[in-house]
Amino acid sequence: MLLKHAVDLLDEGVIVTRNDFVVAYVNPAYLHMFDLHNEELIGRSLKDLFPCEEKSKQITIHSITEKRELNVERLHYPWRGNEMILKVYTKHFEHEGEMYVITRIFDQTKAAEEEKELVRMIEEMTANVVPIAKGYALLPLQPILREEQKYILLDRVPEQCRNQNISRLAIQFSGITDINNDWAVLLKNLVMNLQLLGIEVVLAGLRPQVVMQFTKNGIQLEGVKSFMNIQQATKYFLETGYRPDIII
Repeated sequence: MLLKHAVDLLDEGVIVTRNDFVVAYVNPAYLHMFDLHNEELIGRSLKDLFPCEEKSKQITIHSITEKRELNVERLHYPWRGNEMILKVYTKHFEHEGEMYVITRIFDQTKAAEEEKELVRMIEEMTANVVPIAKGYALLPLQPILREEQKYILLDRVPEQCRNQNISRLAIQFSGITDINNDWAVLLKNLVMNLQLLGIEVVLAGLRPQVVMQFTKNGIQLEGVKSFMNIQQATKYFLETGYRPDIII
């Protein structure tokens, strides 16, 4: 009885099923998670309860059938018109001579949505090509805090430049205070990708300590000019090309 009270207080969903698939217990968190009532579940077979459930998502049934414990870290689970993201663990145990499976379910939907929004914000912050005049643009570099930012830069910046018909791009370094070997490889690859698309690349706003790290790491960028600030880079673009109407 004490154990039941403890499980009733858990935030995770818990369902206990006999080896014949009949539901023996569900805790309040499980009922709340799926908007169900106790009398809808207790004493009924899982196979009858959710007849439309995809077989690949029948984790408890698989655990009983295969006689093994299952751990699913990320299960996309459609439920009543919504897409839930669940983490599911099963464990077998014996009680009074009968075998049971306890299934623990963690609702990760909100965390997944927050992660998706964070990724979107990181993408916008990392690869934000800003037009400064017709055919000319600025890329304000941000510190690399997550590994996926490297791939975002390499994938999205050339794509944005192509979609916006950018022919000359100034990469602004004023937000960068440290350059390591990984940065060197990333920058070389980015510049090469842009140059292969026919885009002229210049650097602007490098800090003195970053310039020293360029030398220390042997970073050499062929055909890339460097300017003290973005104003100088913009002036260079305007004086060495046609004179478009300034956008910003």
